[in-house]
Amino acid sequence: MIKNILFKTLVCVLLFSINNLHAQDFGAQLFLGANFSQVDGDQFGGYNKLGANAGIQINRPINSEWESAFEIRYSMKGSKKVIDPEGPPTPTLDLNYHYIEVPLIVKYLGFGKIEPYGGLSIGVNIFNERNDNGFKTEEPELRKAEISFHFGGSYALNDRTSFDLRHSYSLFSIRDYPVIGNPPSLWGRVGWFNRLFSLGISYNLKD
Repeated sequence: MIKNILFKTLVCVLLFSINNLHAQDFGAQLFLGANFSQVDGDQFGGYNKLGANAGIQINRPINSEWESAFEIRYSMKGSKKVIDPEGPPTPTLDLNYHYIEVPLIVKYLGFGKIEPYGGLSIGVNIFNERNDNGFKTEEPELRKAEISFHFGGSYALNDRTSFDLRHSYSLFSIRDYPVIGNPPSLWGRVGWFNRLFSLGISYNLKD
């Protein structure tokens, strides 16, 4: 029920935004990219989980040097244990978390082709799967909502196309309770936290 309402709301926002691009001082960019993620707190280090991200960004200038933007973003996150092929047999683990996110960000335009930015997002988990040695189940304690911070930058390749690099991190644990025995994550926090780097290409829809 909640997922259906969220999906319909996002579709309405998307259609409204695109329809009003030419009537107001708004811009829009489509983007597509790859995520390299891990889950801090699951005891498996390394950005070994490969996923995709895609969506649209709607932006509007604040002044000559600053710009605000919001996105509707599909993002695949999770974690994957890498097995040493020359080592002894060990259990495997693959965590697949899919989110719809709405980041709100602020960009600085004073560096020419390079545009650094930062902001916060709220996301809703729309699919999750835990694969333990081929046995697939839902992650029972995964929270439906996630709040994350984002910071990164884009580099304009030409008037239409830009390259983007972004880092994202959960502000709060994505599980309802910390796993006993797991060491603290970044800044000494206990729990599970999505952490990822994203690489992507964006395409400007408006001249």
